[in-house]
Amino acid sequence: MGKKKFITTIICAVFIVFSGILYLKPGTGGGMDASFINEAGDAMETAEAGNGQEAGGAGSTAAGTNGIAVYICGAVKHPGVYSLQDGQRVCDAVDAAGGFKKSAARSAINLAKVLSDGEQVVVPSKRQAASYNNKNNSSGNAGSGGDNASIKSGSAGLVNINTASREELMSLPGIGESKADAVIEYRMSDSFKNIVDIKNVTGIKDGVFNQIKDLITV
Repeated sequence: MGKKKFITTIICAVFIVFSGILYLKPGTGGGMDASFINEAGDAMETAEAGNGQEAGGAGSTAAGTNGIAVYICGAVKHPGVYSLQDGQRVCDAVDAAGGFKKSAARSAINLAKVLSDGEQVVVPSKRQAASYNNKNNSSGNAGSGGDNASIKSGSAGLVNINTASREELMSLPGIGESKADAVIEYRMSDSFKNIVDIKNVTGIKDGVFNQIKDLITV
């Protein structure tokens, strides 16, 4: 009996040891492979690092976007709203608009002025600048005749559509010979009460009006 118990004990011990080996052996499903844990951890770290780099890249791109919108009109070839970079100057806006017209009073604006978002730049014609200077001189303000800021902002030197000559009307963007003649013909029978009335003239609709509305008066 003692010998049988001993043999039984040995068999049980071997079974237990064998079962433990199978449990801990990789790929048997009894336990979790240590190398699998390491590989999974490395994969997660790599994925997190990649996400962090992508997020950082997107942030730096957004931070580098400093565009501004500037409306330039008056005596330039292609008036309109242009997208420029922060820090650019009036001369850059003029270049974006195709350059000056021959009628432009180039010295009436400060080409070196730094632009800001939403700014409007009005380039006056030589006639508009001269008219502005004459008005100031006649009112006893000869010293302020060269006030570029006032001309640029459109607060002076506006074209009076009730009294302007054909050439003055043609200095406005979008107004050629035929439209200038149409304005003169219209006001001979009915004067303009408001600048919006100019849209009653044949050939002048919203597109042209939006270009000249800040340059005209009645």
